[in-house]
Amino acid sequence: MSQPYNLSQIQRRTYQMISFEDGLYDLLLGITFMFLAIYPVTRELLGPIWNFVLFLSLLALTIVAQLLVRHLVSEPRIGYVRLRKTLTLRVLFIIIVVMVVITFGLVLLTLLSPGLEPTSSLPAEAPGERSYLVEFITLLVMGGLFSAMAYVFGVRRLYFYGWMVGLAYLASVYMEHNAGWIVLIPTAIAAGVILINGIVLFLRFLRKYPLRAEEA
Repeated sequence: MSQPYNLSQIQRRTYQMISFEDGLYDLLLGITFMFLAIYPVTRELLGPIWNFVLFLSLLALTIVAQLLVRHLVSEPRIGYVRLRKTLTLRVLFIIIVVMVVITFGLVLLTLLSPGLEPTSSLPAEAPGERSYLVEFITLLVMGGLFSAMAYVFGVRRLYFYGWMVGLAYLASVYMEHNAGWIVLIPTAIAAGVILINGIVLFLRFLRKYPLRAEEA
């Protein structure tokens, strides 16, 4: 009776090792949300359309860089695993797709929003009438998705990431509309926390799994 359980544990540990242990996922996540944090600044400099193109280009370069580093650095240390198309893998794929859609949704909201114009008439407008229903929904969705990933793959830090990023985005939008912040500082802080954790995990991974040539 214990064999299926042990096999499930081995499979979960394999997913953890190849997807989360080297910290590259954390680095990708942190960089992506850092892009979102400075998105309003570059939008004012470049305009909405070119800024959107810049964001897509930087995101594509970051993804390619992550895959390249994983291939050149991580795989020689832990090997390459060809994953079977299990239910867990399908769940991961669905979660990734939904997160990508949400990320682009946040960018599109920023792209389509009119922004804060530095005119004298704006401070006279009352910002309290602004509804934050979309941001609260985003908070619940982000927290729920990351919590699902944390539960499925046994990566507890993802619980923290989801709710932290959701709350940071809500706080960023609130301060943008009520205090005139251009840089989304709460989102930048959340992204910085994820980046620092990713760097620590990556350095720990290099020490834990040295190359055989280095051991000789």
